[in-house]
Amino acid sequence: MKQHLRLCALLGVSVLGGPLSLPAQNQEFQALQAHFEHVVTARFDTLFSGINSASQWEEREQRTRAALARMLWHGRAWPSEPPRATVTARVERRDYTIENLVIETAPHLYLTANLYLPRAGRRPYPVVLYQCGHANKNRYARHGAWFAGRGIAALVMDNIEMGEIEFTHHGVYSNAWFHWYSRGFSPLAVELLNARRALDYLSARPDIDKNRIGATGRSGGGMTTFFLAALDKRIKASAPVSGTLSTVGWIKHRLSAAHCDCQYPVNSYGLSYSEIGALTAPRAQLLCNADADRGFPMDSFNEMVLKMREIYRLYNADAALRTAVAPGGHADTEAIRIPVYSFFLKEFLGIDAPVAAEGPVDEPPAADLVCFRDGLSLDERLSRIDEELIPVHAFSMTALRTAPLQARMKRIRELAGALREGVFRYFPREPVPLAPVWNDQGAAQGRVVRKVTFSSFEGLRVRAVYSLPANSAQPGKLPGLLVVDHRRGIPVWGNEQPLERNQWGPRAVLVVETLDRGSRALEQNLRSFSDDDLIHHMKRQAMVAGTTLESMQVYEVLRALELLRSLAEVDPSRITIAGRGETGVNGLYAALLDGKVEKVILGSPPASHRQGPCYLDILTYTDIPEVIALMWEKVRLYGEIPPGVGSQAAYPSLVECLR
Repeated sequence: MKQHLRLCALLGVSVLGGPLSLPAQNQEFQALQAHFEHVVTARFDTLFSGINSASQWEEREQRTRAALARMLWHGRAWPSEPPRATVTARVERRDYTIENLVIETAPHLYLTANLYLPRAGRRPYPVVLYQCGHANKNRYARHGAWFAGRGIAALVMDNIEMGEIEFTHHGVYSNAWFHWYSRGFSPLAVELLNARRALDYLSARPDIDKNRIGATGRSGGGMTTFFLAALDKRIKASAPVSGTLSTVGWIKHRLSAAHCDCQYPVNSYGLSYSEIGALTAPRAQLLCNADADRGFPMDSFNEMVLKMREIYRLYNADAALRTAVAPGGHADTEAIRIPVYSFFLKEFLGIDAPVAAEGPVDEPPAADLVCFRDGLSLDERLSRIDEELIPVHAFSMTALRTAPLQARMKRIRELAGALREGVFRYFPREPVPLAPVWNDQGAAQGRVVRKVTFSSFEGLRVRAVYSLPANSAQPGKLPGLLVVDHRRGIPVWGNEQPLERNQWGPRAVLVVETLDRGSRALEQNLRSFSDDDLIHHMKRQAMVAGTTLESMQVYEVLRALELLRSLAEVDPSRITIAGRGETGVNGLYAALLDGKVEKVILGSPPASHRQGPCYLDILTYTDIPEVIALMWEKVRLYGEIPPGVGSQAAYPSLVECLR
């Protein structure tokens, strides 16, 4: 991303300061932005339609919580025993004791945390999990010390990005590791795994009251608190701070550029923040925000709260969902801490008098909070957790090559169904009409040519060029060839020859420009790359909406197939899809889902979805070599073919593939 770090730095400032002047966006970009706004707004408006009682909601609640857990951990088994924890040091302070903990939340996955235990008060103590935002536990020691000084234990947890062992929250954001989406991996999953295992640990301690466990945190820690309370009913009271908003607000304000990858799971179910937040009902929750926090705008904050309140009211628990708004921007101020202190004093100690001022706090020095006192563990897995947390689908190419046709056909049917319900869930249940608009007919190098546009998703139009042989002597209907254009930019720049002028022979040919390809490229100017960072964050925004741009391209290929089959001169049973690189793989998946395509031609395909194209969770279902092997009778490959990718389907050229 050539402008990525520069523009992201500007965006980071804009969250706290003045307006940001963004590069101009072209018509295609604006149409895609409007499409996502339409989709998430329609979901929001009908989110709880037909739910009129707590019992009706509880049926939905179970499905939603299961979907959320699947998006995070993909069926990962949860241990029945609490995690192993080591107290590496104890620090005695005037009002509390600190235990420095290393908790092994999964084999060789270590959480570092400080447990603040009150000296006063009655055991077992209530406890608050403090989940740190984008800073380590030293910065938030004030919170632990304040709670412990008033009789509430606090576990202040390092996050994985800035703790004693570090792993990035910014794999997609900063490094364009979009294969995280294909793997179904989000750093939020690791944060929540650590938090839930910390709950397991605390619940097993005799000095902690497992019926009075709360959670809070600010910024990224506020978002993690929000998800933790939704997932785990052991959290009796929660206070997310400066970390929550509606998904509609996220999309409309284009906040993907302002937030890292820890803010959302890979959203293959298309869940919204309001629905996730409603999972906490009817338990007590205080949602806090700052009135000038541009990363979490007040209109989007209020919108989410109002929608959540619809579910709280089903329990007659409107008062259990509270809000507090402090003056200022995105900062850990006393004004935003005080409502949280008051909330937990009331919920856990029955003290109903609001806290007027924070008062003096006995903060420990950073040196006292170190957990790994003798160096970091060499067997730790956090630094490679993106490769190990979510298992990818395993398959044997040898077994596939020797499998009987009947077995492969069964796998194809099952896989196509699973992908439609999982990976490609975003595809509309009720497609919009194609509504093709044809331009006047012309002639070019022995072919009759017409341009056409047609609808794919709501608000999006595909562009294509359709051509027929000028003097075809072939009787009957023509075989169809659907060419998925791999180019980006305007063809008249001379980057590659116009595909419709090729010697396609006696075929009806539709050259289709899917989303962000050909003249539908989302960038304003592909020569200057002045706006490529906007495209980067549009891809991240697509995930928040529940899809990827490449998945949308697959759907547009399916719509193009529908158009081609509808033409009177085309034989619908003799259609070939051809494409190069990632666009060829999009054609391959369209053929898999369609089931009726005669042949698929791929030029120089990628070796794996680790390189692209990116579809949400695809690597937990399959990978490119398996799909090619399953469909090898239909598949033709040419160009640079990676090792292990369908050598039995290799041909020397596109011409040979078309024979």
